[in-house]
Amino acid sequence: MKETRSSSIREIAAGLGVSAATVSNALRGKGRVSPAMVRQIRARAHELGYVPDHAARALRTGKSNTIGLLVPNIGQPLFPAFAQAVERAARQRGLAVLIGDSRGDARQQDFEITNMIARGVDALVVIPTRGTTIAPQSVPVPVAVIDSAATAGNVAASDHREGGRMIARHLIDLGHERVLLLAGPENSLVARERVGGMCELFRSAGIEPVLKHSDATFEAGTAFGRALDLHRFTACAAAYDALAVGFAVAARERGCAIPEDMSLTGFDDLMWAQIVSPSLTTIRQDLQAVADHALSFVAGETDASRIFPIDLVVRESTASPPAFPRKGGRHAE
Repeated sequence: MKETRSSSIREIAAGLGVSAATVSNALRGKGRVSPAMVRQIRARAHELGYVPDHAARALRTGKSNTIGLLVPNIGQPLFPAFAQAVERAARQRGLAVLIGDSRGDARQQDFEITNMIARGVDALVVIPTRGTTIAPQSVPVPVAVIDSAATAGNVAASDHREGGRMIARHLIDLGHERVLLLAGPENSLVARERVGGMCELFRSAGIEPVLKHSDATFEAGTAFGRALDLHRFTACAAAYDALAVGFAVAARERGCAIPEDMSLTGFDDLMWAQIVSPSLTTIRQDLQAVADHALSFVAGETDASRIFPIDLVVRESTASPPAFPRKGGRHAE
């Protein structure tokens, strides 16, 4: 049944003894409807096979009720998870989501923004591809930029710098002094925030980590794990889980046991972090809170920017440094 057939809403309302307006508000996530009644109404709508007619609503209101979400690379594991969070936040407001992929290219990012606007989206949520900025004032619809606290015009972000501090503090408390830092891309503001937080704490403790920059990928982590002299370090802190997991695989191939020989940390708490063996100590972002705030911003419910707290998740990949040097030959860097 479609929203344009008023009998569908009236049928739900009559069956539950509420008004048609209450049913409409509950289905769109608007108005003051109790959570219990919202659940009842949505359950009844599901039973009846109710499907909103967004095209008809767009004709009536002049709005498409569609949000455009633009991500830097949908192939990277973090962004599908973030897309799910945005879709949940949008669904609560009766909105659909159109997803675009910049594929790490600034020109493709510009094209996707133009394309989404041409398709009539009411607003945009954009995670900029690294090395680029978004000028909301140049876009004819509301825009929420999600990047880092250091990004001009940022609307919602996790506290990446504090996450870096948490990782460093954890490794320092365990007693690590010889630290490798897989720092991710040099032109990523998010990576800079994470690495900046780590370096701040390490250096305050008299520790100078060895920094290695690369793409934030599993393959880059594997390459480092195969090429570097692992005996130089008792801990490796990666700015992304994908880097950490790739490094772990290569280190294990070379006979380096984690955490017995080397502790390892990541950042983002992807599913990979939970299923890799040993499970990965990492930083967890509250993606849903970030997505909810971004949707609130473009919906006009708030005009404030926010930085969201993160959590250190300690798992099996970190321990105190080994008491004695590891046996075996050294691999030249």
